[in-house]
Amino acid sequence: MNAAATAAATSHSSSTLQNLILHRNAFFSSSASSLLLAPRRLRSIPSITSRAYSKTTSLPAAAASSTSVLAGGSRANSNSNENHSTFFSPSSSSLPFLLTTALVLGGGGGGGSAGMYYRNENDCNSNSTKCSALMEKEEEAQAHPTPTPSSVGLDKNFEDKTDASDDLHLPIFTSEQVAENNGEDGKPIWMSYGGIVYDVTEFIHNHPGGSERILLAAGSAIEPYWHLYRQHFATDLPMRLMEDLIIGKLDEKSQDEIDNQMEKIIEENDDPYLNEPTDRSEQLIVHGDQPMNAEVPADLITESYITPVELFYIRHHHPVPLLRKEEVQHYEIEVDLSNFVDYLNEEVHKDKKDTVVVAPKSNISLDDIKKLPKVEVITTLQCSGNRRGDMNKVKRTSGTAWGQGAISTAKWGGARLVDVLKLAGVINPYDLTEKDGTQKHVRFESLDGMKASIGMEKATNPYGDVIIAYEMNGEPIPREHGFPLRAIVPGYSAVRNVKWVKKIEISTEEAEGAWQRGLNYKTLPPNVTDAKSINLENMPSMTESSLFSGITKMEVIKDTITTGNDDSDSKNNMSLVKAKGWAWAGGGRNIVRVDVTGDEGKSWTTANIVQGGDQKFGRAWAWVFWECDIPVQVEEGGTIRLASKAVDMAFNSQPENADHGWNVRGLGNNSWYRREQKV
Repeated sequence: MNAAATAAATSHSSSTLQNLILHRNAFFSSSASSLLLAPRRLRSIPSITSRAYSKTTSLPAAAASSTSVLAGGSRANSNSNENHSTFFSPSSSSLPFLLTTALVLGGGGGGGSAGMYYRNENDCNSNSTKCSALMEKEEEAQAHPTPTPSSVGLDKNFEDKTDASDDLHLPIFTSEQVAENNGEDGKPIWMSYGGIVYDVTEFIHNHPGGSERILLAAGSAIEPYWHLYRQHFATDLPMRLMEDLIIGKLDEKSQDEIDNQMEKIIEENDDPYLNEPTDRSEQLIVHGDQPMNAEVPADLITESYITPVELFYIRHHHPVPLLRKEEVQHYEIEVDLSNFVDYLNEEVHKDKKDTVVVAPKSNISLDDIKKLPKVEVITTLQCSGNRRGDMNKVKRTSGTAWGQGAISTAKWGGARLVDVLKLAGVINPYDLTEKDGTQKHVRFESLDGMKASIGMEKATNPYGDVIIAYEMNGEPIPREHGFPLRAIVPGYSAVRNVKWVKKIEISTEEAEGAWQRGLNYKTLPPNVTDAKSINLENMPSMTESSLFSGITKMEVIKDTITTGNDDSDSKNNMSLVKAKGWAWAGGGRNIVRVDVTGDEGKSWTTANIVQGGDQKFGRAWAWVFWECDIPVQVEEGGTIRLASKAVDMAFNSQPENADHGWNVRGLGNNSWYRREQKV
């Protein structure tokens, strides 16, 4: 790399790092982002002693102020959380925050490099020795790739293996030494967990939850963070990735202090998942219950065109918010127009008759939204990782190994988003969309701190049918699915349909945070397994969905049929199978055909679309159901195999396999759906 390119890259890297540190500090000081502790069911590295905790909690401000900082680290605005109550009472405080746990368990004040040892121009101008040393570290890091899901594979016997690190004479560090390595001033990023010390510097970009999240624990223990994000215990993947990052052990005294503090917190506080919904159907396939992630069994998907509420798939990142009765009665959302308030006031006063002043921020009540014209939209929602389990057959990915059941359809009722914006003072949302010819975004924020955004073009399109919903299938939206208000963005990935909406903002930038800008919902190229090798900022996040289908039922309706002429060599004994399934395309694109094969594409049978085929042209927000009778060769042992592929109104067709669409996050698997069954 030439000097100019090196300087440019260095400048970009330093800027990225500083931005991450600023975001991290802002995250700590934001009561809106408050998080709770969760129970730790530690699945440790084999042969390394783990300390498990049986109960869990949030940490009130009083507890935080009375505990010591164990690992050194800077106290990032320890008084920033003035309102502390339970997560389930968002108006009195949204989640009691990770800041408190970071203060208790040490550190949390360090910055961090976004995937490499960053050097700046001053290092190279004033200290060539230091610059050379940092460059050597970068070269060494490039020579030893970061562990990624695809590199660790799917080893079912991982838990039974003996971990060599327990037999090695690893160096022993104190929590103070861990805290010193917090990513600032070119230092590496260390963290500890269960008595083991890890150097995660090169892993930052590959953290599925985003760089900002993992940097919260820079230079400290990660136990409190995993107490909330219990999805770390759903598979062996987190520990498999961390295995290659081990650099030493934490001294017993430091770990004992962490254990004692965690036990004290656990004893004195309630489990944040204590008030989860209790009416969840036992028919759902549960991938993880804290937070709840559950899909619809295949044979139930096409039982009802409108999915019953109790069978609607569930995808959560945090505990489900619970509002008190009085909070529901006085529920409001904030609409932030600060970025365009001057322009909006100019528009309002053009005729010089209207004396109304548009406020930078305003609160709109649930009752006010219900008074707006009601709109009903039937739309399908699908998790971006649906069928990730099939993609894992190519190479391992990160995330829940969904089957085909992370998809459901409901009739949503509410007010158009443009009407809500007009109520806040956006007289002509369409003009604002086109103002200056610049891209604008509508940003949503949830009660649980989740943030996502959509482009203004979709938000204000009169045929885009974006609504702020308060009903689901004719009843108030259940807590599980977004009560009291949920953004419904038809044709988009479900992650953009933000639940528990508490804030709407119009901005010149997309939403901040892992769900919009991080690795979570970005589809990397198949050849990229290490996210630090690319610039995530230049990659769009998932919005409009692709094209998908699934087979839900296969039934032999005639044991033996004969195909071919009696005198020909092509005479074969086959079984006639009735197959049923679904198909859906994002963006409102109508499904025009579903093809089914019983011989891996040598021949095809076109299915009959039996429901959903009459949707408006270009506004087909919901799936279609299909059926077909197809001859299938019964294999030895009684197995039949079918595959389906859908074709949409743009004549896009599903690819044959997932190889070319494989990505490290396992997103958007739209390959042929294959199903086999014993008959």
